[in-house]
Amino acid sequence: MSSFETIVQTEDEGVFVELPPDSEFASARAPVTVTINGVSWESTVAAYSGRFYLPLRKGIREMARIAPGDTVTVELSGR
Repeated sequence: MSSFETIVQTEDEGVFVELPPDSEFASARAPVTVTINGVSWESTVAAYSGRFYLPLRKGIREMARIAPGDTVTVELSGR
């Protein structure tokens, strides 16, 4: 398991967190279990222009009580 602190970002209609470039999960379509504020779900890492992201759907944001601009601790484990 790895964890990192980051800011919830938004661009166009998407809301996401960006993985650190040195994360063991920083690869396109890496299957992960994500935990933020005690809420866990399965996801895959998205890649764009050499950067890696985890999308945050509205339902997940509501359950984890997070919004763009919030600083969060993200815990990742492989699945």
